[in-house]
Amino acid sequence: MKLAILITNPNHHLELTIDAAKLIKAKGHQVTYVSLCELRRMASPEDILKSEGIEYVKFGSLPQNLKPSSGKKALGNSDSVVRTVVRMIFWFWKVKPFIKKSLSGVDKVLLLNDAAFPGDRICKWLKGKSIPFYLMQEGIRFPLPNEAEVKYGGNGAVKVMTWGERSAKHFRPIATQGTEVVVTGSPRFNKFLADIEPRLIRDGNQKVLGIFTNPIDDQGFCSPQAKLELLEQFVMRAAPQLKRMNIQLGIKCHPREDIQEYLAVANKYFPAIELPKSIVEAILEVDAGVIMASTVGLELLGAKRKIAQLEIPNYGYVFDYHESADVLKIPIEGDFDLSVLFGGQAEISYFYEHIAIGNAAQKITSVLTE
Repeated sequence: MKLAILITNPNHHLELTIDAAKLIKAKGHQVTYVSLCELRRMASPEDILKSEGIEYVKFGSLPQNLKPSSGKKALGNSDSVVRTVVRMIFWFWKVKPFIKKSLSGVDKVLLLNDAAFPGDRICKWLKGKSIPFYLMQEGIRFPLPNEAEVKYGGNGAVKVMTWGERSAKHFRPIATQGTEVVVTGSPRFNKFLADIEPRLIRDGNQKVLGIFTNPIDDQGFCSPQAKLELLEQFVMRAAPQLKRMNIQLGIKCHPREDIQEYLAVANKYFPAIELPKSIVEAILEVDAGVIMASTVGLELLGAKRKIAQLEIPNYGYVFDYHESADVLKIPIEGDFDLSVLFGGQAEISYFYEHIAIGNAAQKITSVLTE
C-alpha cells in the first residue's frame, strides 16, 4: 500500500500522525508526507521526517507579499466573492498541480481537514479520482461562523478517526452516508500525557495564571482588533485580583499570532511575561489557564490545571468546556472570582470523555491498513 499523509501544520499535524506513520512503514507499506505547511507560512518538518527515514514532498514557499491565513486584512467570510475567487485562482494555479503530482499512484490518503481550504478542494479532487481518503480529527470541534457549506467531517471520508466518544457523537450526524466514525484516541495526547506525568506538580512559590490565545479572528468570531480588545478587557478587570493574590501573569499565543501584540495590551494593566513556545513547557509553567476557543483547554485539564474561559461577544462560551466542573466562566460583563482556579487540581473525568485511553497510534494503524 502507498499511503500519503497530507499536513498543513508542522507541529500538531506531525504529532498526531508520526507514530502511526512509523508503524505503517514498519509493516512494509510506503508512507509519504505531503506537506502544505508553507501555504500557512510555516516550514515543513523536514529534519524530523529525514531523521525518521520517512519520504516527503513539500509545497513551495509563497511570495513574501502574500499574507498568511492570519494576516491583518481579511478576505471576508468563507462564502465571500473575493475569497472564493482568490482561492479558485490559487487552487488551479498552484495547489492542484502540486497535489496531482504528489498523489500520483497513491492507494490511500490521510488528511486532517476536509473542509477548510485547500482540504475541501483536495477531497473533491480525490473523489473524482476514486482515491479513498481518511480523516483524522485535528482539534476540538464546534460550529464556526465562517464554516463552509461542507462541514468538517462531512466531505466523504471512508472513516473519520476521532479522539473520544464525545467527539464521535459530534461527527456522526455530520458524516455522509458511507462514512464510518470510529474512536481511535489521539497519539498527540498519548505523548502529551506521558511527557507531563513526571512533572504534574509545579514547583515555585508564586502562582502563575497563563492566558492561552488562539486566532478566533481566523475562525470568524471577530476581527483581529476585537480579539485584542477581548484580552484587554479581561486583563483590566482581572488586574486587581491578580495583584491581591500575588499571581504572575503569563501569555502563550498561537504560532500564527504575534506575542508582542498581546504583551503590549496586557502590560498596560498588569505585568505579563511570555510563556515558553512549547505547549507542554507552557502548561507546566502555570497553575491555571485562561482560554478562548481551542484544544489547549483539554491539554490544561489533562495536566490537572483548572481553566477559565472568556465569553466571546455574540457567541458565548465556545465548545462544551462549561460542562466541566473545573471551568470558570468569564462573562463579558459581570463579576468573576479567579481564586477558585487555585484551589486544588482539576478532576480528570471530563478529559477522558474527550480523549480515549489506549494506544492511539496502533488503532490508527489498524484502521489504515485493514
